[in-house]
Amino acid sequence: MSRRATARAISNNTRIVNRKISADNFEQNFVSNAKLKRSPSIKRVQLEIKVNNSPRLNYVPPIVLHSQSILVRLHQPKKPILPAPNTINNRNMVVGVYHNAKLQEKIEQCQSKLHVDLSYCDIVDRDMLIVTNKLINEKKCTDLWLYGNHIKSEGISTLASSLINNSTLKSLDLSFNQISDAGVYSLTQALLPKHNSSLQILYLSKNGISDDGIRYISDMLRTNQTITELWLSNNEITNKGIQQLARVLAYHNKTLKQLSLSTNLFLTDKCIDYLVGIFEHNDTLKKLWISDCSLTEYGKAKLHQKIHRKNHTRIDL
Repeated sequence: MSRRATARAISNNTRIVNRKISADNFEQNFVSNAKLKRSPSIKRVQLEIKVNNSPRLNYVPPIVLHSQSILVRLHQPKKPILPAPNTINNRNMVVGVYHNAKLQEKIEQCQSKLHVDLSYCDIVDRDMLIVTNKLINEKKCTDLWLYGNHIKSEGISTLASSLINNSTLKSLDLSFNQISDAGVYSLTQALLPKHNSSLQILYLSKNGISDDGIRYISDMLRTNQTITELWLSNNEITNKGIQQLARVLAYHNKTLKQLSLSTNLFLTDKCIDYLVGIFEHNDTLKKLWISDCSLTEYGKAKLHQKIHRKNHTRIDL
């Protein structure tokens, strides 16, 4: 293979010095050329190397290791991605199908179609579709206990949808779950009169409900005419929440008969006047539980004295 190397020096007056140097002694001759190095008139040196490659050896392909390079793996044909066995292919989407064999077996073992107890069954949000379809829509149960599970606001949203235009379910126990204020909102929206729910007894104890949740409940009770028992014990309700609830019960609701507010530790003597106002204007509420709160002995005595004057009214302090 022949190689040509051309050294070109350009001076201020465009004088060009050209030298042809063989490939073997190119570097040594060019660098040691005293005339080029000592010439003061040369300002710039340009080196142009023109190499003409001609095939002299046979091409040897590179060895590809067993792990292969990234480029080789990228050019391999892609394997088709198959859907999981528990999914259904639609034209534009893949929808997962969830099964809970243990829960479904438990539901099938329920002898009574009217009263169903699924307490402490480790029910989570995605199980609620099974519960609502099997028990509320198909079996038409009247009492459903879901006490002590892991139901949150998303599961309550599914449950609330099944309460719309439902005339069979009368009692619902959701105590000791984690439905929070967001779940209360979904539930109370389904219990508005326009949705024709027949629910009468609602247990919401120990669900992390705060004053926001009480506001949703109060707005629902303003117009609801079916709820007769409401259990709100062991939550995070404060005196401000009781003020909102008491205003509705005193002047708007004439249906609620029993109310539990026990073990709400943020309730103090400041809520006593709100509670007294309920019984001064409401003749329907007959039973109030408010034990294990932060009421003083003086506050308890004052509340008992005020309410004791009402006939057929009981209070648990």
